Amino acid sequence: MPDIKNKSWIKIVYGGAITVIVLSVALLVLAYIYTGDTLRKGILIEQTDISWLSRTEAKDLVAQSISSKYPSEDFTLTYGDRQWVLKLTEINYKYLIDDAVEQAYLIGRTGSIFSKVYNSLLLSFKGIRINVGVDYDRVKLQSFIKKIKSECDTIAKNAEMAYIKGATEFKHENIGRSLDIDRNTELIENHLRKREFGKIGLLVDEQKPHIVYEEIKEIDRVISHFSTEFSTGDVNRSDNIRLACSRIDNRILLPGEEFSMNQALGPRTLENGYKEAPIILKNELVSGTGGGVCQVSSTLYNAVLLAGLKVTDRTHHSIPLTYISPGRDATINEDSIDFRFINSLDYPICLQTDVNGRTLNIRILGRKDVDDRTFKLKTETIAVYPPEPDEVVVDHSLQYGERIVERKAIKGVRVILYREIYKNGTLLWKEQLTEDYYKPVRGKVRVSDFLFDVY
Repeated sequence: MPDIKNKSWIKIVYGGAITVIVLSVALLVLAYIYTGDTLRKGILIEQTDISWLSRTEAKDLVAQSISSKYPSEDFTLTYGDRQWVLKLTEINYKYLIDDAVEQAYLIGRTGSIFSKVYNSLLLSFKGIRINVGVDYDRVKLQSFIKKIKSECDTIAKNAEMAYIKGATEFKHENIGRSLDIDRNTELIENHLRKREFGKIGLLVDEQKPHIVYEEIKEIDRVISHFSTEFSTGDVNRSDNIRLACSRIDNRILLPGEEFSMNQALGPRTLENGYKEAPIILKNELVSGTGGGVCQVSSTLYNAVLLAGLKVTDRTHHSIPLTYISPGRDATINEDSIDFRFINSLDYPICLQTDVNGRTLNIRILGRKDVDDRTFKLKTETIAVYPPEPDEVVVDHSLQYGERIVERKAIKGVRVILYREIYKNGTLLWKEQLTEDYYKPVRGKVRVSDFLFDVY
């Protein structure tokens, strides 16, 4: 009788051997498939499935896919209505397809044969996606942006106006623009990395000028005017007057802004265009740089008062002047004395100056006063102070009977300045503006010996 137990054992052993052989063959097949030179199953580069492809095949397929999806060879940078086209070739823009394929090729190729097969099988079920990087020449990109900056940047410039032959003329403002190279490089790089090749709006900082046309366009008339006369015999003094006038001509003041004469004129130096001419120092006329500018500040002072503006800083001269009555002058000294006023109106004003022959004219331009007011200035002399007798100096160098007046005697005076406000010819009110005291000046003469004895 056959040994049944032995036969069962043989079947088990035989079956096990067959199983081992089958598994071994299967493992060898899988090992051959999943450890070969082709890319593993389940790998995508971007949207492209590169399973079982060679590296060369994968590179070609991915390149075709990217080329069809991103056909652009350039993109456009914009600002306002301006455009600049940048070709990708100009900055050596490229897709790093080779790097992506090499990264894909290394997947599932580490460890033992069993781990390679296991990982490859797992990859075929779960899958993996690899993105393609990009590269470009950043230096060339910034060079292109710098070129745009040179074309785009502008300096903010105020709107301007001029008063010509009784009419106002305007120039519109320029908006200041500044393109920041670093910020725009980062902006463009962001689009390059995302492959967004449409229009890219550049980041440009804009600076609105202080004075714009919309704010000054209503200036259409002269609201005050004052003139003084000067001698054209002193050429240097005349030149200083013309220069000072040019420094304040067409100066625009917005409501609430303060004007400084010293700031407007700048340093009274030869380098700044001013010349030597007589100035008043300690009650005497002496030579100094910028002589004559006080006549401009005094003329402006009266125009300011006649426009109804508020004066914030004003000092009278030490002695009365010949070109303007006491109480209506305004001296300046760049080191210590200024003439300042505020545009206290609710609309912009413009200073306008001209020199016609020996006449200095200053006008203040504005718009029609809604209250239809006009202003007048009146002075009242409340005291006069005679000077002391002339100082007489004997000068032996003088000829017999010769007498030279070195300094004329000047009476002192105390004067009050009023401003009257009228509407339709009717006085509304009267305000006291200043009370000035000019000290009397003692005269000084030089005489010969004999004349002195007789005198």
